[in-house]
Order: sequence, then C-alpha cells, then structure tokens
Amino acid sequence: MELELLESEQPQPIVPSRWKKFKAWLTGRYAIRNARDQFVARVASGSLAVFASLAMLAAVLGMPTGFGTGIDVFVFLTLNIIAMIASAKLLSFLYSMLYLPLPRRLLAAWTYASVETFLILYYAEFGIIMSVVISLAFTFTGMFAGVLMGYLLRMKIKPLSKAAFGLIFAFAAAAAYVGLDWPGPSAVPHREVAQPISMEGTGGKLDLPNPSEPGGLAYQTFTYGSGNDKHRAIFGDKVGIPSTAVDASAYISKWSNLKTKFWGFDEHALPLNGRVWMPEGEGPFPLALIVHGNHLMEDFSDGGYGYIGELLASKGIITVSVDENFLNYSVWSGIPNNDMKVRAWLLLKHLQQIKQLNEEEGNFFTGHVDLERVALIGHSRGGQAAAMAADADRWFKEDQTLDSLNGILIESVVAIAPTDKQVDDKSARLSDVNYLTLQGARDADVNNFYGDRQYSRTTFAEQSNKFKAALYIADANHSQFNSEWGRMDERPPGGLFLNRKELLKADEQRQISKVYVSAFLQETLLGQEGFRPLFEDYRLGLDWLPETVYTNRFEASEFTEIARFDDGKRKTVLKDGGKAGVSGMSEWEITSAEDRDGKIKGTKGIELEWEKPGAEYALELSPTTSLKVPDLIESKLVFSLANLERDLISADEDKAALDFDGEDETELPPLPAIEITVTTAGGESSELALADIMPVSPPAYTAFMTISWLEKRMKEEKYKESTEPVFQTFTVPIEQFIPDDSSIESQQIRKITFRFTNGPGKVMLDDIGLMQ
Repeated sequence: MELELLESEQPQPIVPSRWKKFKAWLTGRYAIRNARDQFVARVASGSLAVFASLAMLAAVLGMPTGFGTGIDVFVFLTLNIIAMIASAKLLSFLYSMLYLPLPRRLLAAWTYASVETFLILYYAEFGIIMSVVISLAFTFTGMFAGVLMGYLLRMKIKPLSKAAFGLIFAFAAAAAYVGLDWPGPSAVPHREVAQPISMEGTGGKLDLPNPSEPGGLAYQTFTYGSGNDKHRAIFGDKVGIPSTAVDASAYISKWSNLKTKFWGFDEHALPLNGRVWMPEGEGPFPLALIVHGNHLMEDFSDGGYGYIGELLASKGIITVSVDENFLNYSVWSGIPNNDMKVRAWLLLKHLQQIKQLNEEEGNFFTGHVDLERVALIGHSRGGQAAAMAADADRWFKEDQTLDSLNGILIESVVAIAPTDKQVDDKSARLSDVNYLTLQGARDADVNNFYGDRQYSRTTFAEQSNKFKAALYIADANHSQFNSEWGRMDERPPGGLFLNRKELLKADEQRQISKVYVSAFLQETLLGQEGFRPLFEDYRLGLDWLPETVYTNRFEASEFTEIARFDDGKRKTVLKDGGKAGVSGMSEWEITSAEDRDGKIKGTKGIELEWEKPGAEYALELSPTTSLKVPDLIESKLVFSLANLERDLISADEDKAALDFDGEDETELPPLPAIEITVTTAGGESSELALADIMPVSPPAYTAFMTISWLEKRMKEEKYKESTEPVFQTFTVPIEQFIPDDSSIESQQIRKITFRFTNGPGKVMLDDIGLMQ
C-alpha cells in the first residue's frame, strides 16, 4: 500500500497534455483561418489570382521551352495555380496563428502575387527598388479591382443595374487612365527642325532603279543541313542537301546537357544548316551569307531574313541564312562558352561546305558559286561574327581544319546593329574589305553604335577601290531587322515596358535594310557602279526610304588625309608638316570619341567648344598633301563631325524644366552653323556656308522606357542616356568654292578654316581630308 502511494506521488509526464493542447490550438487556428474572408474578400482574392496569372503569363512568354507557346502557357499557369492554392492555405494558416485581424486568405493571395511579381521583375533586371514599386502597384490594383467587383456583386439590385454600375466603373477607370498625368516616358530634348533636303552639289537624285525592288531574275529556294533536326523539317527529313556536322569541342568546353536533350547533339557534332535563295541561270553567282544574333534559342531566328534573301537572289546573288540557333541563350540551358568565336568559326565552316558542294557534281550548288565574290551579313552578335570571319587569321590561323578556305575571297561585310566585344583580348581589323553598318537610335538591346567602332578599324590600301559606310537611323530599333523577332528588343516582361511610340513600322525599318544592303552588294559584289553616292549622302535615297532622321558616315580608299587624331599628338602639327590652330575657342583638345554610355569608341577626334559666334579652327596644308591629290579642283573636301550638344545640356540638366508631355523644355543650343573658307598660297580665299551643302543634323534623342523612373534604374542604368554623339560625314566639292571669275583654280589650296557663326556649341571633328 505504501509502495502504491509512493508511486502515485511520482510526477506525471506533462508533454502529452501540452501537445494535445497545442494540437487542438493548431486545429482550431486552421479551421478559422478564413473566417474573416467574407464575400468581398473572396472576390478580391480571385482577382489577385487573375493578376498573379497575368504576371506568370508575361514571364512564360519570355522563357519558351520549345514545346510551343500554348503548351508553355498551359503548363506554367497550371503549376502557378497549384502553387497559389498551396501558398494560400499555408500563408492563411500562418496569419491565423499570428492572430492577424485581417481577411487572411486575401492577405495570403496578395502576398503570393506580390512576391511572384517581384521575383519576375527582379530577374528581368528591373532592380530591387523598381521591382518592389511595380509589384506593389500591380497587386494593389488587382486587389482594389476585386474589392470593387465584390461590392458590386453583393449589391441587392437587378443584374442589369449591376452591369450598368460595372460599365460606369470601367468608364471611370478608362477616363482616369487617359485624363490623369500618369508617369510616362522620360522627357527628352525636343527640337522642331525639318529634315535637311538641300541637294546642292550632290547631283539631286540617283538615276537608278530602287534597290529595294525585286530584280529581274527568278530564283529557287532550298535548304542544306544535317537531316536530323528534331524541330524543323526543312533541316530534318525534308532537307534539300545533306551536310556534314562539325566538331567545335576545340572551342566549346561548357555545353549544357539540357541543350543536348533539346537538339539531339552536342558540341562535337554541330550541324551546318542553311536556308538558300539561288538565282536561276548558269552562273556563277556571288555568294552572301546572313547570320542572326543571340535571340532566345527556342525562338528560331534564321527564318527572319527571307526578305533579304529573296531580294538579293532576284538581283543575282546566292543568299544563305545560316542557322546558329543552338549557340543562342536559353533560360533553361544557358549559352555555350566562347559562343562569339564559334559563331565566326561556323560561318567559315559554312563557306567550306558550300565550296565543297560547288565542286561536287549533282547538287544545286554545283558550278554555280563564285567564291571570289563573297559577302558576310550579320545582325547583332552575327554582325560581329561576320567581321571576325572576314579577319579569320586573327583567331583561327592555327586551325588546320580551315585550310580549304584558300581561294575564297570575302569582299564585303554588312553589320546590322552589331555587338563589338573583345574575344581573346582582340578585335577584328578589316583590311581592304568593304564595310557597311546600320544602327537604330531606339535599339534597346544593343543600345550603343558598336558598328562605328568596327568602321574605325576598317582600312584600305590607296588603290583598292573599296569603301566603308555607316548609317544611324533615329527611329529604328533592334528586333525589327529580323521579321521573326517582333517589335520588342527585350523578352517579356521587360519588353512590355519598352517605349514603342514613334518607332518605325516593321516594314519601314526593313525597307531601310533592303535599300542599303541591296545597293551595297550591287556595288561591291556585282560591280554595278552608281550606288556609291548613296553611301556618301543618304539624301540621294530619300525617295526610297521612310521618313525619319538619318546620319551617315563614309570613307573610300582614295581618301587623302589632312588630319586624323588617333595618335593623340597632332593637335597643332598635322601629317606631312601641316599646322592647325584656333581662335575664339573656350576649349580644344584631342580626346576619345565616346558612345552613349561614355565609353571610348576606339577613335579620337579634335573636340571644339565655343561660347560666342565667330570661333575658328584652321588647318594649314603642307605642299605634300596637295600634291597627293592629282586634280585638287575636281576633288572634295571631306570631314566627319559629331554634335556634342549633350555635354552642354548635361552641364545644366539640374535646371531643366520638364513638362508632362515627354518633351524637355530646356533651351537647346543651336545646331552649329559653319562657314568653310579655303585660302590659296597666293592669299586668295573663298567661303561657303555648310548648310548650303548639308546642314548639321539634330541628334537623335530616345526615351527607351514607358515609365521614366525605369530609365536610370533598369538593367544597371543601361538606358540612362537619351542620346549618343554620332559622326556625320560631309563631302564638299572644292569647285563649290570657286566663283566663275576667280583665278583660284590655278593656285594650290593652302588653308582650310572652319568658322562657327552661332553659339554656344560643341563638336568633334575627325577624318578631315580630300577625296577624288
């Protein structure tokens, strides 16, 4: 009995009892987690679910899997709904345990939608602050819309009356959207200035057919490729000519397993796939290869240049659109290392393959290809790859697999909105290769004019009969040069925030590339002389081009230098002993030309800044320079000028007064007005106003984003600068300086003076010389 008493006095375990209470508490909190979510809150939760699905839809469109947009949308939205339901249960339970006196399911739905939207925007490089701001604005809008809908549905009135109230709410929302001063694109300087159309000294118009119109030759289309493509029948079982895969493992060391599963091959067996447009006839015909850039891998790019292929084939040029989609970035499988070098290497492999087919019997290429007349055309990274392939020895001199390229002569390179990254610490330098580059000022992908760098690295022997040209297009973007890429330069969701106001229509933008690429290759590959003046002065082609502001640069092999500044030493002493001097300048120095981001372009010029009208920059030519030009009177004075007014504006930008219409009311400096005077050894002089030949064009200002706040915050301030100084080449016939009664023709020109007749202003001059 005593033992039993002692045992009964032992302390009893209390953990099970506490656990039961805790379990009961958890069960109770779970059961009442949604007790505060009445009808209106439930409708608002549903509205948030819709908004969360819209956010996921935007993300899905920017990360294709390759199974098709419909499948991608269905799968990801289904997974998103499942995740949303699970999160709503978990979070509402958590909020219940915290005794939050709020509709907990609604709060859970808002939390999920906000976090999801934030993560989507953050990984789209919006930055933390803007991702928070936009996600909060987006989800509060969704919740507010749901609350309004809930109250409307709960009202005890007839359905027709509810519909009427709904229409009133919708109308009020639309009126608020239209009528209120919502944040819009960044205000940019605006100048009302007519497109310069004076054609004095240019010959007026080119008496030639529109180069963008189809030529007179019929053509056939076919493909060559591996025959094993998993996604495209034209390179699979319906391929026209089988090609041999190539081993790129010497250059690629990182290739994703997911990429192998998607394509069915790895870096050891890259296919040579091409879409071909071939003129009908005996030939042989010159050859042009076109290669795309780094678009999303699953959204195939090679079909987007058919408009160029068809046009060139009708003119008599075999055109091939090269498939390098497997080197492109994928959200799921990344991008191979060394892709830039491999893009160029693959172009060379395609040339080898076509050479082999041309020499073999029994295929469409047999005997039809003139491999001594070859052009390479590239867009984006493809533009850089084309230049690298044309300078192949810089990277591939030791690659013995390329030995059979002997006998292939690359005459011309076209780079459309190219990149210009150093590869192995080297950049392409083209020698005696015709070069053309096009760039849009509204390019939100490659937002700097990198083709201008390659332009500066392209040189010619004096008698090579080559030329280089650049065209800057105020209202062109990046993607519309490819007919498959759409209008957005960034994948969703970032692309949804790009400002597309005033952007050229897609067919207008491609019209520009048709005119310039066709004219360039007719001149340089087909030898059809007459189009070269178009590249000296874009105004000769205005009848063929859409209305926008153009800036062009040009230099030919017969250019005789008066002044270049790349060595940084010839401020007062020029080549061959000439001299330079200034008067009235507040600043003059040799400095590097800069791009939109303030990074050097790889060339230098003389920077001139003045406050008052009358400032001068004078060049005294040496007798040696004059003797280099056989017929000086029949030559042209040539120089390139970049308007640096952005430096004057940025110095006073804190004082800018902005309105809400996207225009900057800051007073802009005047466009430089320039008089040029030539003086002979005998002291006789003659002058003319540059505006009588070609006025200085206004800089192109761009607001990249639909919301001004994003300009300096998205993508590490990629869009913070609204303009980029771009060189315009001016060609002034020397004969324009010579009055009818002048004796200047019999004397040598010894001095050229640039006088700036208004102010303030700031410019950079470069590439000053004479050209036959």
